[in-house]
Amino acid sequence: MKKLREQSRQSLQQVADGVGISKVHVWELEKGTSKNPSMDIVKRLADHFRVPIAYFNDDSIEPDEANALQFFREFDGQLSEKDWEALRSVAEALKAKKP
Repeated sequence: MKKLREQSRQSLQQVADGVGISKVHVWELEKGTSKNPSMDIVKRLADHFRVPIAYFNDDSIEPDEANALQFFREFDGQLSEKDWEALRSVAEALKAKKP
């Protein structure tokens, strides 16, 4: 969770305010001292960081991968083949820009 917070450049307080929990609780979750948050809190954290809930249960998922999974889950079945082709073109253009 700390990685998500740092990548989004948010403070502990900003996450706490966004999720509706205390700053101390966010810190405890990051440090692992609060090991069993309620499913409601996990859902709110996932919504806040725009990642699937599975991100918090699978250490092998990186934030960028989680964001991609969430993106495709949101649009799966709702985009036409033409829309998917446009997304593929954008992705290819972005890949070409990488240093």
